Amino acid sequence: MNRVYRYLARELAKSYALIGIAMIVLFDLLAFLNESQDIGDQHYSTLDALLVVAYGTPALFVDLSPFVGMLATLNAYDRLNATSELIALRGAGVSGGRLAAVASVVAVLFMCFVAGVEYVARPLRLDASLLRMHETAVTGNLLRGSGFWIRSDRTFVNVSELGEGEQPREIRVFAFTPEAHLQSYMRATTAAVVDRTHWQLENVWSKRYAGDGTPDVPQTTATMTWQPPWDPSIRLYDLPVATFTIGELAARIAHRPNESVGAQGEAIELWKRLTLPLAGVAYALLAAPFALLTNIRGGRALRLATGAVLALLVYTGAQVLSNAGILAGLPVAATAIVPPLLVFALALVAIRRLT
Repeated sequence: MNRVYRYLARELAKSYALIGIAMIVLFDLLAFLNESQDIGDQHYSTLDALLVVAYGTPALFVDLSPFVGMLATLNAYDRLNATSELIALRGAGVSGGRLAAVASVVAVLFMCFVAGVEYVARPLRLDASLLRMHETAVTGNLLRGSGFWIRSDRTFVNVSELGEGEQPREIRVFAFTPEAHLQSYMRATTAAVVDRTHWQLENVWSKRYAGDGTPDVPQTTATMTWQPPWDPSIRLYDLPVATFTIGELAARIAHRPNESVGAQGEAIELWKRLTLPLAGVAYALLAAPFALLTNIRGGRALRLATGAVLALLVYTGAQVLSNAGILAGLPVAATAIVPPLLVFALALVAIRRLT
């Protein structure tokens, strides 16, 4: 009997690979078509668009993992059912519950693999966002590894990183003469954004240069009010929540609990990722009895299309429940956990019918 279970697991693994590759190719193609609309903006080229899509592929794979599990399980069991192999196995004493159990074990292993992909997916997704911003920006750009740069006339400002609570760190300001000679240099360890036109710099070190390049005596100041040189009406870039790791999302939420809009969006993203393994197993578990119980005429193509519609309906229902819970004022954690639990319960009911 162990040989039978290994055979089923192997067939499921093949189906996971096939469906995963197919969905990645399809959604990457759609993503490239979307990116192609911006080719030609500033320095954004076809190669840049391809790189943005490629860098975003691991994160896309993570987000699609529950649907990969559902369609892969449906595809594998439907194929085995079409060749009468499952009929022979059930006649030999393999119950529907055991078939669903094998599907759930493979789904757990798949979600463990997805967790490993998640570890590298978010930094790559961040690189995609930075590359796109860099190549399409007009007044500012993002240089990989050196933070955010913005130019206003002959002044260049560099912010190395955003710390806790989106506090700018390691700010450097370079001012040049019309002849492109360095006129002044200033750096600060941190800054507090007072409003759109004023920053409060801390631990400021500054130096000015004469016309012949001779530097003046450096000046140090504990705090200083500074007015950014760029137009305050220009909206600076916000990084998508998909670029943050789970740890970064948790830290950002902890440092701005009173900001309802930004914090809520990050909390939704955090709990969506935390409940992703449960959703992946629940969707795969629901696909197993669906493949064995349904008797749809028209061939495997029609049955797979019906399964895809089922996956879409399950996803839409989960989104509706989640949004309804948020509008009703329920905790974000509850709105994220309840939908996959309901799918899991529906799968168990279907498995009871199967057995």
